[in-house]
Amino acid sequence: MLLGVQERMNRVKRFLAFLFTAVTVLSIMSSSVLAVEPEEKVIDLGDGFYAVETISQYPAGRSGDTVAGAKTRELYYKSTLIGTATLYASFDISGSSAKAISAGITGEGMNGCTYVKGTASGSGNTASGTATFKFEGVEKRLTISISCSPSGELS
Repeated sequence: MLLGVQERMNRVKRFLAFLFTAVTVLSIMSSSVLAVEPEEKVIDLGDGFYAVETISQYPAGRSGDTVAGAKTRELYYKSTLIGTATLYASFDISGSSAKAISAGITGEGMNGCTYVKGTASGSGNTASGTATFKFEGVEKRLTISISCSPSGELS
């Protein structure tokens, strides 16, 4: 009789362990489904060239008065990735309007494309940059800008 009770208890323990595992896996899967992916925007540049743009926002500084972010444009020719440019910017949001306090741009060419140069600047609530690439004798410029709202939202 005692052996039967112990066997049932082991079955209940195994069932509860299975149930706990299933609930854990389902909760992990549902949280990854709800994760927000960066929004991508496709920009047609003509002649088979296009860019895919994504924006990332970083946590505010320790004081909460600054916001930083980056906007990346991947340059494609037909379906081949040939270059990437990223504009980095930070903004002061301590006043009634946002103010760009720094801006910088980086770039990289690949698959036969060369990153020639990049320039960046900030004015008012907007940071802007231009990255220049050369591919098969054709020069392509990617112009990128990031604006900041007074509440610290980047676009």
